[in-house]
Amino acid sequence: MAMQIPPPESSSVWRIAGWVSFALTVALFMFVSSRAGMRWLGVVMLVGAAVQIIQRRIAYGWEGRAPSGYITGIPAVLLGLLLGALGLAMLAKPDFMLVLFGWDGQ
Repeated sequence: MAMQIPPPESSSVWRIAGWVSFALTVALFMFVSSRAGMRWLGVVMLVGAAVQIIQRRIAYGWEGRAPSGYITGIPAVLLGLLLGALGLAMLAKPDFMLVLFGWDGQ
């Protein structure tokens, strides 16, 4: 019998990893530099994109409730690729992305 792996939205390990990555992102933006925070955010987005592409399933619905449905198949892969491209842009050109999002402080 194959072991059932819970989806990321209900797994406590994924929830803790999400909180740790959020705390690390905030700490990098506040205490190191905006560029370091943007680069770390790019890494987090690349990991999220890889998970979405592998699972080919993106849940949607209200927070705190069971998912209303799932985006599956080719649309899920395309959204994962789009997220990955944004993550790569954050890694490659953090200064440009800071200006694009309006986080350059000017």
